[in-house]
Amino acid sequence: MSDIFKALSKLEKDGVIEQLRSKSSSSWIDVKNFLYSKSLDGIVATSVDNQKAFLNSIGMKLVFNSIISYFKNIFSKKDTLFVGAGSGLMEFEGKTVDEYLPKEIDLKRLVYWVSADYPQRLWRHIEYIKQNNIVIFSFLLAPFKVIFTKIFKYFSTFDLALDGLGFEVSKKELQYIHTKFIVSYYLYKIFLFPFSFKKAYIVSAYSNSPLIAVLKEKGVKIIEIQHGIIGPMHRGYNYAKKDSLLPTPDTVYVYNKFWKDELIEAGYYLPEQIEVKGRLKYELIKKDIVLEDGRFIVFTGQGGFYNEINRLLKDATKVLKQKNIKLLYLPHPNESKEQLSQLHKSDVVEILSQKRYITEQYIYNALAHISVYSSCHFDAIHYKNKTFVFDIMKENPMHYYTKHYLDKFIAIKDIDEVLSYV
Repeated sequence: MSDIFKALSKLEKDGVIEQLRSKSSSSWIDVKNFLYSKSLDGIVATSVDNQKAFLNSIGMKLVFNSIISYFKNIFSKKDTLFVGAGSGLMEFEGKTVDEYLPKEIDLKRLVYWVSADYPQRLWRHIEYIKQNNIVIFSFLLAPFKVIFTKIFKYFSTFDLALDGLGFEVSKKELQYIHTKFIVSYYLYKIFLFPFSFKKAYIVSAYSNSPLIAVLKEKGVKIIEIQHGIIGPMHRGYNYAKKDSLLPTPDTVYVYNKFWKDELIEAGYYLPEQIEVKGRLKYELIKKDIVLEDGRFIVFTGQGGFYNEINRLLKDATKVLKQKNIKLLYLPHPNESKEQLSQLHKSDVVEILSQKRYITEQYIYNALAHISVYSSCHFDAIHYKNKTFVFDIMKENPMHYYTKHYLDKFIAIKDIDEVLSYV
């Protein structure tokens, strides 16, 4: 276990969950997310800046559409809530699909929400959004969260200091996160007031803890849909103690047995709370096509570490030419054009700002997959039974896997180490 996880675990055992109590819940999950993010020494691609994302014509159209959809849903008497991710909407063979939407859900009974993504990307799916009365709830609530948090933090009697983390955290920072949780809780309480849900499916529950808190209070059965890495090396699944104040789901749907075993290993969820449900993207792979790039290695981006990645790309150019192999860099959805412009390009190194296929198709057809810290590592394990971790990040959660699965997760420093396997 890494130093930051040991420190966070100690805080949980020492009662920090109770210290951050609010009503019948606790803001600890949000505080833990903040502390973990602050501990990282590299810059990891972050979520959409909701305060700015809708401040353009497309964003305002999406906000207006979400308001209309919200009121339509109020009068629909639907009993199931699905809270997905805007980034999960994707185009496949000319149609929009949601990679996280479980097959078992009856759309006729569904109130359909998604978190924010960049407006230009969401607009590509506007017909699907309108057809299903989708509410982009982040766009509606984010401004209120910011405004009311800034107001009410001055009235907070918050008095908590956290030590032993290896980095400084101010009371002001902790107060802001705690207050934001409380504000978000009451906003969701108001937002959900007109509905009587029996069941809720949530993508990335640890990112939506105030919403989970409200749903639990209302007696709704909560099912989390796996979104990336879960298990012992993710702060959202490795709590040191079970506490009724933690706003966590009742059931977790995972991609495969590997992830069920990992989640059981984390020790918080019982085996009967975890169900293997597969993954839509794995079903969409076409196994009979040959990509036009021929022989290639895929590097999936995560944001940041551009100096180190450029070194790898430059050093790789000569040896890749000799072996007639390309390297395709597939950006993280939140990497900007400005960030990608920093990357080295050549006739054998290509930055795929626009992809013809889904990322998983490239991984399936690649000779090998490389990344720093990405859920794509596990797609590579699924398809290739092997992945390469570019070992440049201190406290990288992937170190857990390189130590526990020596023949599957292989730490590398340069491209030669990858080519010795292909």
